[in-house]
Amino acid sequence: MFGTGLYLALNDLPETSSYLSQIVLSGTPTTVGGACIVFGCFGMVTALIGMARKGEDAIDLKFSSRGITVRGGHKIPWDAISHVTGIRYDNRAAIQLMWDRADLNRAFVIHLKEPVDIPRLTTKDGVPQLKIDVLRYPAEDYRPLYERTVAEFERRRIPVDMVHRTKET
Repeated sequence: MFGTGLYLALNDLPETSSYLSQIVLSGTPTTVGGACIVFGCFGMVTALIGMARKGEDAIDLKFSSRGITVRGGHKIPWDAISHVTGIRYDNRAAIQLMWDRADLNRAFVIHLKEPVDIPRLTTKDGVPQLKIDVLRYPAEDYRPLYERTVAEFERRRIPVDMVHRTKET
């Protein structure tokens, strides 16, 4: 979008005899180009922030004998987890603009018995929970890991509820 916006904003159109036509012919591409530049810059900044995840911020979910580690290096002991909800997102939209079937499009919601000190922790119906998205991972590579994760929770006798949700993008 940034390149398109730059082209539109910097492109000179020929002069016309009517002042109103000149404003419309020159102003419309410049306005659209300016909007494209703004959205393009926002997209680039967002992408750079997402790609800059390193170290403990690059961990989405990691198992150990004591519990799990989530983004930011925050540890949750096994006995603090009451149950887990595995979410599978389906897209039934007629036009799927930002949906890639090659991605995993799944998530885990970890329900806790009591609040722990994690910044992304939310509370729903009085139950503290943490959502871990695995939306943009290549399904071919990460589906076996997802299934092993579900099996690990079940092996630890933590109930896993599987649900389907619609996400139309």
